[in-house]
Amino acid sequence: MNTCKRLGSLVFAVACITCRHQAYAFAPPKISTITRQPSSSCNHPLVVNSITDDSATDVTLTNPADMRLREIQSELKERNVSYADCFDRESLVKRLLEARENNPVVAVTEKEEASTPQPTESSQTAKPDDGDVTAKDDATTTMSPDADAAFDKEATIAELRELRVKVLKEKLSEYKVRWGTFNEKEQMVQALCNAMEQRFIQSKNFSRSGSIIPGEVTDVTESVLLEEMGWLESDVNNGVATKPATADDGDTLPHSPILLDVYATWCGPCKMVAPQLEAAAQELGPTCRIMKIDSDKYQRLASVLRIGGLPTLVYFDGGNVSKEVKRVEGALMKDGILDLVNECGSMAR
Repeated sequence: MNTCKRLGSLVFAVACITCRHQAYAFAPPKISTITRQPSSSCNHPLVVNSITDDSATDVTLTNPADMRLREIQSELKERNVSYADCFDRESLVKRLLEARENNPVVAVTEKEEASTPQPTESSQTAKPDDGDVTAKDDATTTMSPDADAAFDKEATIAELRELRVKVLKEKLSEYKVRWGTFNEKEQMVQALCNAMEQRFIQSKNFSRSGSIIPGEVTDVTESVLLEEMGWLESDVNNGVATKPATADDGDTLPHSPILLDVYATWCGPCKMVAPQLEAAAQELGPTCRIMKIDSDKYQRLASVLRIGGLPTLVYFDGGNVSKEVKRVEGALMKDGILDLVNECGSMAR
């Protein structure tokens, strides 16, 4: 069967539902035949019932109840009708029936048709066993909040509702939230939003940039690392680390110390250290800001830090301008990392 889109006053396009190839039908005054697009290899039947003028478009449409989810979503997209709040097949069918009743023919211009990108497999729908009917694949919600910003719960929920169920499950797992007992998508959305809000608060109170999570290893950018350490961009540009204004910051250091893992993606020992560092981070919790940075991406900073081997673990104190206390080159296991942090903590106090 077919769907019809008006392309202009004299041209109508009929798309084969089976394979989505386009065919063109020309008027005036009355359409009795259909000319296929020259590049089309589609041989499926196309049916148009008398279109006699610009306003009459009587095209046979498939009953939504007989259509696959992907076909329903595709037609809704063509009609510019949102289905982000449709979480099951029944609601999708109802939305399409309403769209057809309110707008029997999707009106677009030839220019719009040419400039509109065709939907891809990844942007249309989840696999059938995902039990999902929404279209977004990736989260766009900010995971590293501005330290001065407030958590926008309403906006976060709106963004999460646009995600596929599969993506929600993955993110719930990342946030260590059990989702096995959730029967509805909305339960996943609310649980994930609450977890994100809790992490936002933890990050805001724990780190200077609001990007570092207690008990986790955060892969940071140069700008985030400089903010955490209180170093100046101008000093790094000159190839030197920012020096504290005084010899020390007094008896009490205002921030938790930093343990930095300088690594490279191609480095075998770096890959071996990664899970050990994560295990150590879980045990250290809020007592230490643990970060890692890619030496290939940020070569300027690696040069300022005088990195000579990989991996290199560098411990900085918790001053307003962090100072290096000790570094270790080579792979360390979890116990070795904990010993390094404890030793340096005693030295910095």
